Order: sequence, then C-alpha cells, then structure tokens
Amino acid sequence: MAEESSTLRKFLKAQDIFDPDVESLLSSLNVKDPEKDFKTFTQEQWDELYRLAVVERAATLKDQKAKVNMEKKMTKLEKYWREQSGLKKTSIKPDSKAAQDDEKKPEDQSSAAATQELLEKADALKKFMQEKECYNIDLLAVLSNHGVNKEEDINVIQTNMEWNTITREVRVAQRGKTQDQAAKARVDKITVKFEKLWRQKTGIKSTSIKDTDKEKEAAPKDKKIAEMQGAGKPLKDWMKKNGIFQMALFEELLAVGVKDENECKSIKEAQFDEIVRKVRVERFKDLKDTTARQNADKLLVKFEKFWRKETGIKKTSVKK
Repeated sequence: MAEESSTLRKFLKAQDIFDPDVESLLSSLNVKDPEKDFKTFTQEQWDELYRLAVVERAATLKDQKAKVNMEKKMTKLEKYWREQSGLKKTSIKPDSKAAQDDEKKPEDQSSAAATQELLEKADALKKFMQEKECYNIDLLAVLSNHGVNKEEDINVIQTNMEWNTITREVRVAQRGKTQDQAAKARVDKITVKFEKLWRQKTGIKSTSIKDTDKEKEAAPKDKKIAEMQGAGKPLKDWMKKNGIFQMALFEELLAVGVKDENECKSIKEAQFDEIVRKVRVERFKDLKDTTARQNADKLLVKFEKFWRKETGIKKTSVKK
C-alpha cells in the first residue's frame, strides 16, 4: 500500500473510526492526509462523502447496528474535519433579503403528483411550520418520510442520531437541487429552527460525541433491532402512519407478541394496562419538560382509543 494511503489508515485507526469503505471514499476524494487535506475540504465535499458512506451504504446494510456504528464514526470524523477546516454548521451567513425564496415551492424529487400527495398528507405539519416560520418543502418531505405529518407527530423522533439523519437527508436533497451557498444556508437555518422546536417538545438535549455512555444506553439491543427490521416492521410502519409511534410503546407491544395492527385486538385489558404503565415509567423518566410529558401521554391516549375501538372493550366494561 502506498505511503499516502498508509498515512490515512493510521489516522483512521488512531481516531478509532477505521472502516475500509470510509478509507476508500476519502482516497477517492483526494484525502490522503486528513490533518492537511481537511483544511481545504469543502462543505459540498463533506456532504458527498456522507451521502456515499451513510445514505447509500445504508441501503445495502441489513444490520441496524452497523448503520448506527457508521453514523457514529462519521460524526466523529466530521468534528475533526470542522476543526481543521474552520467550517461550522452555521458558518455561511444567510442573505436576509432572500428569505422569501424558501416560500417558493421547488420541483419535487420525483413528480408533481408526489409533491401534491406529500402536501395533502402533511398539510397539518406544513401549516405548523409556516406558523413557526420554519417551512421548507425538502424538510417537510424528509420529516414526513420519518412519520412526522403533524405537530403531534414530532415526538416520533426520539434520538439525536435520528435527528442527525434527518438533517443529512435534507442537505442531500438540497445538494441535488442547487449549488447556491446562500440558499443552502437558509435551509440550514430553517432546519436549526425546527430542531429547537423538536427539542422543546421532546425534552431531548444535544449531546457531544464524547458522551458515548449515553449513546450506548439510548441504542436499542441487538434483539430489539432485529425485531424492528424484521417481524416488527409492519407494526412500526402502521404506528408511524397513524401518528402513534413511540419507541417504548413499540418495544412493549413486541414484547407481548404484537407485530401488526390486527394483533392489537388480542390484547386483554389487564395486559393493556400493564403495557401503558410500563411505557409511562420508561418514557417519562427521560422527559423533564411538562409539555413533552403531555405530548407523550397524548400518544398513549390515541393508541388506547384505537385499541378500545377494535376490541370493543370500554372503560366501564370491566366490573370491579
């Protein structure tokens, strides 16, 4: 192996982020010595590296743990790159006079029909974003893909890792549309504004990449990951579609053998009460904000209404 490649590999191993694919991608982008080459590495080059390493690679990976590990490595690499290049996430100053440009609906990634479908599906979220002055069609599309179609669904996003993925997907969408730095900066600013709203509603705080213990605690176990990607996927998709997805609730339903909406009908009242009790204990311990607690409880109430409707069990039907 050439000395240049050896320098790159030594760096990746020293940072504990070595991955053959990342090494190959960096080499293809003419990064032989990160300490030197990252000084002139642009935001566009970084977005392309991330797209290739995480977004495209994710489509070929079945193991969720491998995807999470790759995102952690890229987060750590990004921190080093920003230190060397001096580029910050908000370093590009937006053109205040062009703020109205974001109100113009850009061409959808697929078709006008798809755009119309999106706007109808996420109309409530669009109105909320416009009210809070953080509307952008690409951000709306990405949020909808993650199960967020109205204000109440914002709690569906439950980890910093998932939020970072949303941010990346928005940037990738923007990169495919324009090379105008001012336009990209405005979208970044809008995304940051929405992020603040999300953190207010969920109570989730931004954590440093050094906070590995918390990341490990937040990461689901291997068995749960397998269930989410396998037998539990229909349940997860249905919950997101109906705006009642909550990780703790999802995991408890899987634990009692519920893998799709139809199996919810088999849950007995005593079992249902136990599920709700466990979810409240598990979920609420992470929520400090009263509003976030109330929103989380609303999801449980919404799920309860569905369950009672499907089973015919009423709150007064069980004699005490």
